[in-house]
Amino acid sequence: MPSQPPAVTPSVLIVDDVAANRVALAAVLKPLQVNVVEASSGAEAVQQVRCQAFAVVLLDVQMPEMDGFETARQLHALPNGREVPIVFVTAIHGDEAYAKRGYESGGADYITKPFDIDVVRARVRAFVNLFRQREEAHRARFESQSRELSEAHRRLEAFERISTAALETDDTPAFLHTLLTVFIGAADSADTATILLREGDALRARASIGLVEEVEGGFTIAVGQGFAGAIAETRAPLLLVGDEIAHKTVSPWLKRGDLRALYGVPLMYEGEVIGVAHIGSTRAQAFSDGEMRLFRAMAERASWVVSRQRARDRLYALLEAAPAAISVWSVPDYTCEYANAEYRRSQAGREPVGQTHVQQGATPEVVALFDQVVRTGRSACIHELPLTWDWKGGGTVEQRFFDLTLLPQRYGAAHPDAVIAFSIDLTESVRARKVVESARREAEIASRAKDEFLATVSHELRTPLNAILGWTASARRGAVRDMDRALATVERSARAQARIIDDVLDLSRIASGKLRLDIAPADLLPALFGAVEAVRPAAEAKGVTLDVGVDDNLGVVAADVDRLQQVFWNLLSNAVKFTPSGGRVQLEATRAGATLVVRVTDTGEGIAADFLPHVFDPFRQADGSTTRRHGGLGLGLAIVKQLVQAHGGTVRAESDGPGKGSSFVTELPARTIPALRLWRAHNDAAESWSRAAAVRLDDVRVLLVDDEEDARQLAREVLAGHGAVVEEASSAHEALQKLGTFKPDVMVSDIAMPSADGFSLIGRVRKLPPELGGQTPAIALTAYTLAEDRDRALAAGFQLHVPKPVDPLQLVSHIADLGTRRRVARS
Repeated sequence: MPSQPPAVTPSVLIVDDVAANRVALAAVLKPLQVNVVEASSGAEAVQQVRCQAFAVVLLDVQMPEMDGFETARQLHALPNGREVPIVFVTAIHGDEAYAKRGYESGGADYITKPFDIDVVRARVRAFVNLFRQREEAHRARFESQSRELSEAHRRLEAFERISTAALETDDTPAFLHTLLTVFIGAADSADTATILLREGDALRARASIGLVEEVEGGFTIAVGQGFAGAIAETRAPLLLVGDEIAHKTVSPWLKRGDLRALYGVPLMYEGEVIGVAHIGSTRAQAFSDGEMRLFRAMAERASWVVSRQRARDRLYALLEAAPAAISVWSVPDYTCEYANAEYRRSQAGREPVGQTHVQQGATPEVVALFDQVVRTGRSACIHELPLTWDWKGGGTVEQRFFDLTLLPQRYGAAHPDAVIAFSIDLTESVRARKVVESARREAEIASRAKDEFLATVSHELRTPLNAILGWTASARRGAVRDMDRALATVERSARAQARIIDDVLDLSRIASGKLRLDIAPADLLPALFGAVEAVRPAAEAKGVTLDVGVDDNLGVVAADVDRLQQVFWNLLSNAVKFTPSGGRVQLEATRAGATLVVRVTDTGEGIAADFLPHVFDPFRQADGSTTRRHGGLGLGLAIVKQLVQAHGGTVRAESDGPGKGSSFVTELPARTIPALRLWRAHNDAAESWSRAAAVRLDDVRVLLVDDEEDARQLAREVLAGHGAVVEEASSAHEALQKLGTFKPDVMVSDIAMPSADGFSLIGRVRKLPPELGGQTPAIALTAYTLAEDRDRALAAGFQLHVPKPVDPLQLVSHIADLGTRRRVARS
């Protein structure tokens, strides 16, 4: 009988071309009390295996000259290498093709860098134990124990199958079922096997061979209760035999009476109980030591796989729930390996995996940032990165803004193997901030414009007022030698003030929506030529040529001709104002189908591109400073735009920039009306004004009511000059006293007066009997000029509403008309 071979210390071969990696693995394996042999290449590893047998080979995949797969093939061709387990160690992470190739090359396991020390040590310990079992089987063969040798081979094959199953699936229930199936196939007497996983404070049956009812029935037991609960609570194995099984178990499937032995162990990971595994036998009341060792090894592998899967599930759930778009891109071509739900949402659900970052909309700036991260190995970020792409996949390109962070990822290699990208969509917040910033800028501009406007109003009102007061003071001192010139200056200054006031009131009416147009049949020619003649003196005085070109077929339209003349006057006077001496202003009017086009062009200062969009804004002037060269309030063009729009038309400004002149184009709808009726209307109006100039008020009795003495004296001068008999009253009370004694034909009253205003006065007058003046015609002569002021005056009892400053001929004409009606009524 051959002598029993002596026991030997198991040897482990570490194959890696990097010395640091060999040293690290040797340090990890030191506590296992094994003989560590190192090889720096595949050829050296083949030579070592030729000389001796090893318990396990830890083989690097990526090596120069001969890679790990070829090395494994050559090792398995050697007598000492046919059965040696080979564990591949590699930095190539998550590539199923590499894993498959490793198993095809005869690999028993697969470890990725960076590795978990405890996992590596546990795996090597298992193979070392198996080696020892093989040695025991070898020794048993010398003692003629062939059965034990066969059993060791069966267990070794089972454990290798268990190791392979752990790497081939991420489906935890499927893996656990495979694990139990392999174990039962290698067991001596066990014919049932069950794994329960912990869920909070309870254990739930997840996989079983022989007791499938527990899984199908969803059997759950609290930690601390029954057989499995006691193992989880004590964290210690437990063996029950015979009648103990029925007394100490809770599961009805364990209590059914046919089990003779029941053995359970806790599933542990990092000091925590994650489940319980137990085996049962209906054939024997004991399990062999080898059978229990294999079961404990199976439980250890189950613990590792379940914990890894749960950690992966938690990580995956965290990534999927993250508000940031997270993606992983492999080096060197930056192909997407993973993208979470937020990233897919940003891509309208399109599948990004397998596409490069350029295919996913990466700009050259982003590509350069990826290269920088890989080159330097340091993270990088960009704040509010603008990216323009078809985000929704519908063909519409849109710009969005992101905070982008790139992190290098290494799997044990010297340089990054992948780049992790974190991006947060800031589009809405960026757009909101820009809107707020734009609104703030506009508000600041508007505020400055209003301040400048108020300063301009003060200046424009005080300038003519200075002339009026100065010439008036000189006249009272008798220091004026040319009275006509003085009066002309006073009149011109007063009219300038009236124009400023009219502009402000017009803008107020427009802003409040109370602008009233008197639409009537109108020919544009009088409005155009009236505006031209109004600005011609200013143009000639400045040395500006004024050209007019008007088509003969403009036709007749429905419009407020006075307001249109105001429009054209504003455009022409504006052009003259900004055109230097020697320049040219041209007015052209044409008809294009159903549209009348009036273009005012000048060779003046032009308009800057940044101010062109604001040229019609109220309170805005290109130069609103105290050093500006041109007067005015900056309201004229705002009024022009509103008046044109009120007529259903449009007006726009055009300019090639400063020093290149400008054009203002007005387009109005041409609503044709019979020309004969219009010609008569114009002639009747002209004739009425000519008659007004020759009107006499002989013997017409007029009562003037105004608290301002200057206003009464002016009106007295005008009316007395036309033959009227005038009586004055400085208050409503005085007017009522004089009404019965003076018996006027017409009463002219101011509205704003102290104590009792004009509305109060007319109300009291209308309550008087006719013989005391209750039916006396009345004119409201007032500075309140809005449309609602006119309506209120007429509703109160006045026959006419005449705004200040009044044209003297207009006032005389109105009094003559009312006085004539009064006398006819008396007769």
